[in-house]
Amino acid sequence: MKIAIVEDDIQMYEHLQTCLYELLGSSAEYIYFPSGEFFLQTWQPGTFELIILDIFMDRLTGMDVAREIRKSDREVRLVFSTTSNEFASESYEVNACYYLLKPFGKDRVKAMLDRIDLAQLEKMRTVQLPDGTTIVLRDIIYADYAAHCTTLHCKHGRNSSVRANFSEIEKLLSAYPYFFSPSKGLIVNFYEVAAQNADTFTMSDGCLIPISRRKAKEVKEAYSSFLFEQLRKGGKN
Repeated sequence: MKIAIVEDDIQMYEHLQTCLYELLGSSAEYIYFPSGEFFLQTWQPGTFELIILDIFMDRLTGMDVAREIRKSDREVRLVFSTTSNEFASESYEVNACYYLLKPFGKDRVKAMLDRIDLAQLEKMRTVQLPDGTTIVLRDIIYADYAAHCTTLHCKHGRNSSVRANFSEIEKLLSAYPYFFSPSKGLIVNFYEVAAQNADTFTMSDGCLIPISRRKAKEVKEAYSSFLFEQLRKGGKN
């Protein structure tokens, strides 16, 4: 999950980033933009799941930036960070989902995250495969490679095969912390692991995925870190 923070006060950004990290940990990537102009120069629709905009910035205000965003991206969650609620009525124009009033602490940031339901948003996140098709990431149980083709085994039997090098698919999926390769030519979704033994994962569809001896320690550490992060956030979602 990628979160953009557009804020011209570096100390305010660092405070907000700290609060977010304490609540979301490494499940999110936090990207800083010191001005609205710089953000719009590099932004592309679909890049972020959440954009937090300071309203009172020089030149382009947060509201100006939000209007530009909404010209081509109607889905991204927008939050305004501000010392005043004077623009509250205008926020409806750009479908903002929260006002984060300054000064704020972790409790208020948590209330913001609860309101916009990022957990549900993450469950709906998609990725584009090399052949141009899109797939919901959390629907993937595991992926395997054979005969120059990678098959993504998904929930409800909605499997998807793509003719692509396994390294392409691995690079695509490993950008998300819940995907990991326990053996050559295999990738598992940790959310879909039903049980772990010394040399296998049992997946939610009953399939047994081998864990190579060479990677056993690395796999154990990665899965343990995933479980700890889920426990910290209140359990698997």
